[in-house]
Amino acid sequence: MWALKKLNLDWDVAANLLVANLNESNEFRYHDYESSSLYKEKMKYRHDKYIWNKEFKAGDLLLLLNSRLRMFYDKLKSKWIGPFEVVGVTPFGDFDLKNKNNKIFRVNGY
Repeated sequence: MWALKKLNLDWDVAANLLVANLNESNEFRYHDYESSSLYKEKMKYRHDKYIWNKEFKAGDLLLLLNSRLRMFYDKLKSKWIGPFEVVGVTPFGDFDLKNKNNKIFRVNGY
């Protein structure tokens, strides 16, 4: 109220101006939200376009990523171990692998 008296503004004009500014900011936020969701959809499509779904079956050979190996003493040391033979595949994406010593173990396929 003090600012209205000092600036000699009419209350109705000031209230309408405030409401118009709030509506503009809400519209700006809405358009911002819409454009960000469109951007996210486009980026997801581009990312998913290059993902290959590999399906393994019994008898296939594959390499296993050693994820527990954190620090390498040698730069050229490989993170991959294997090859292992696929013995079985579960419906949930797990693999039963057989190593050189014919020992079978289960790993997560993802």
